[in-house]
Amino acid sequence: MAKLWRSVYNTLAAGLLHLLKCTLRFEVINQPTQEPVVYAFWHRNLLYCTLLRAGDKIAVMVSASKDGELIAGPIKRLGYTVVRGSSSRQGSQALKGMLRYAKTHSLAITPDGPKGPVGTVHPGLFQLALLAKIPIVIVTIDSKREWIFSSWDRFRLPKPFTKIKAEYSEPIYVRNKADIAGAKEQFIGYLEAKEQEYKRNLS
Repeated sequence: MAKLWRSVYNTLAAGLLHLLKCTLRFEVINQPTQEPVVYAFWHRNLLYCTLLRAGDKIAVMVSASKDGELIAGPIKRLGYTVVRGSSSRQGSQALKGMLRYAKTHSLAITPDGPKGPVGTVHPGLFQLALLAKIPIVIVTIDSKREWIFSSWDRFRLPKPFTKIKAEYSEPIYVRNKADIAGAKEQFIGYLEAKEQEYKRNLS
């Protein structure tokens, strides 16, 4: 019975997300023309990025927790490859799973997930890019109208028919361990600059 209800939930959730996506207007800036890459974005932008690239050949790391199960099922129905695990649970297993797909898929990870704190960049992001030998590309989201939840990450949900700007950074390369510190500085600097830009646009 539990398996049946899970299947029903996954189908309904994926269908609702597809309907929501049909109402949204995406403005996409600087999407990479060459893949695979490691797409990185804050956990609060998870739904936006899921809707943006539904159906594309991307492997997504999803928490091995029960909450992660609520995410994993629907996004599989939207065409993503799901690898279970995180920095806090089954991290080594998840890393190996992501690396198996790195030659044929782009990868997606939330460096502050699954539990934060907000804005924390866990080192697994850079380890993944180094071992996979592919660059990191940051995804930032600016939305005109949305709901913001009172969760740890201030999770964002777009309102139907809103306009969304999704912007991709230039690639950040991690060719060896010595590159990690500079890559992290570049990563944080880019996100801070984008945050200030979006705040200026609101004023």
